[in-house]
Amino acid sequence: MIRLELATAVAIYTFVTVIGVLLLWITLGREKKITQYTSWKKHIWQCAICTHTYVDSRHEVISRCPQCGSYNKRG
Repeated sequence: MIRLELATAVAIYTFVTVIGVLLLWITLGREKKITQYTSWKKHIWQCAICTHTYVDSRHEVISRCPQCGSYNKRG
């Protein structure tokens, strides 16, 4: 039988518990990364006339600036 003092047993138990929680946190946190949307770049427009930056997700080729009303072409 292995003899342990109470303080040593509590310290070992606490250490093992903290390491277990840390490993669970790392493993589960790796799977649930925050997804960043890469499609935002195609929805962000900058007006060629007034340089106003705006978001328009409905149009892919030509968009109308909400500030000055001019049409902007992608590309």
